[in-house]
Amino acid sequence: MNDVYELLPQDKGRKGGLARVAYMRQLLKEENLNTYTILAGDLLSPSALTTMNSLGLDFITFGNHEFDLSEKDLLSRMNESTFTWISTNIFRQDNNQIFGSSISHKIITIDTIRILFIGLTLNGTGNYVRIINQSSLVNYVQTFLKLFSNGTYDVLVAITHLDMIIDIELALNIPQIDLIIGGHEHENYYYLRGTKYIPIYKADSNAFSVYIHRCAYNLDTKRLRIEGFQALGYEPKAILSCLPIGIELDGRFQSVLSYTTLLTASICESMLQLTVANKTTIAIINGGTVRIDDILRETITQYDILRTLPFENMIVVLSVPGQLLAQVLTTGISLKGKGMFIACTRVETLDDGKTWLFNGTDILKSGFYYNVVTTTYVRDYTQLNNSNVTILYNTNVTQTRSLMDYLKFKYPPC
Repeated sequence: MNDVYELLPQDKGRKGGLARVAYMRQLLKEENLNTYTILAGDLLSPSALTTMNSLGLDFITFGNHEFDLSEKDLLSRMNESTFTWISTNIFRQDNNQIFGSSISHKIITIDTIRILFIGLTLNGTGNYVRIINQSSLVNYVQTFLKLFSNGTYDVLVAITHLDMIIDIELALNIPQIDLIIGGHEHENYYYLRGTKYIPIYKADSNAFSVYIHRCAYNLDTKRLRIEGFQALGYEPKAILSCLPIGIELDGRFQSVLSYTTLLTASICESMLQLTVANKTTIAIINGGTVRIDDILRETITQYDILRTLPFENMIVVLSVPGQLLAQVLTTGISLKGKGMFIACTRVETLDDGKTWLFNGTDILKSGFYYNVVTTTYVRDYTQLNNSNVTILYNTNVTQTRSLMDYLKFKYPPC
C-alpha cells in the first residue's frame, strides 16, 4: 500500500480503513507465513505510525511528505517505529551518511531464495536531506547494484515513491529489477514495462485498495514472473495483429477517459463478438480499464494487450431495462477524466447524454429490456448493481482475452 493519511474508513465506511488491512494481513499470514507488508511512502500522522506498528508493517520507504516534518520530528517518528525504513537514495545534507535509522537495502531469505529490497524516493522536499534526483536515478541505481557481486541475490524488489515516468525508466533500463512496488500517484496502476515485462504496481491512497502479490520463483529458470502469463495461456511475444497504416488504437488516458476511441470501441466490439450467441446488442466498459497510456500502431503483440488490459475483468451478459441503462450511460459520460467514464458501442447520443438512441429509438422511453455485455467490475460499481438487472450469462472470459481474439480476427497478423 502507499500514501496513507487517514486511518478510518472513508465514504461512509465503504472504502479504506487500516483495520481492514490488518485483518487481511492476518488472513494472508495464515495462508503463507512468508507474507510481508510494505508501504511505498507517505505515512504522516503519529496515530498512523502507532497503527502500523500494531498492524505489523515490515518495510517502508520515504515518501516526499515525510520531509514536510521537521528533522527532529521525523527522526522521532522513525525511532518510534518497529518496522524497517529502506532508503537507497537519501542521505543527510551535511554528510554522506544515510538518514536516521534507515538502511540502504535489505536482503531477506525465504528457503534458499534471497530477495533484495531497495527504496527510492523523488527529490524536491526536505532541506536537511540530500536526495539523488530523479533525472540521475537510473545511473545511480545501476552503480549501486554493482556493489553486489553475482549470486548475492536472486530477486530484486524496488519500493519506490516516484513519478510514474521514472518508475517506467527504471523498468526499461534496469533489467535486474523483478518487481516495482510504488506510490505517490494516489491512484492504482498496474503496468508492465521493459524487455522482461517488469510489473509496476501502485495502489490507491488511504488503503482504498492494496495490492496482494503472490510471488513464485522458478529455481530452474531463475525467473520470478512471465511464466505466470504462460500458465494463463499467454505468450507475450506472440504477434496478434498487424494494424493497417492509418489505423491507431488510442489508449492514452486523456483520450479513453474523455470519449470512445477506436481502442475502447474495439474492446466493446470484441465483447459483442464473444457473446453473439446471447444476442447482445450494446457493450459498455469503463475507460479506466485501459492502462497503457499510449497509442498502439502497426504490429501488436500479446504483451501489448496484456499491458493495455492488465486486470482480469470477466465479461458478463446482463438484461437491463432501458430506463436504467440510459441512467448508467448518462452518469458514465458525465465522469470525464475519471476511471468510471463509460465507453460504449451500438448506442449513441446526439445531445451530450440527455438522450440515448439504439437504432433510432430512445432507450429511456422504449420500455424494452436490452441484452448488454459488460465486465463484472462495471456491473458491480455502477447502477447496474440493481435488482432490476438480470445476469443472463457469466462468460468466464476476460476482456483481455476477448480483445486478443478480436484483433486477430479484425486485423490478422502479418
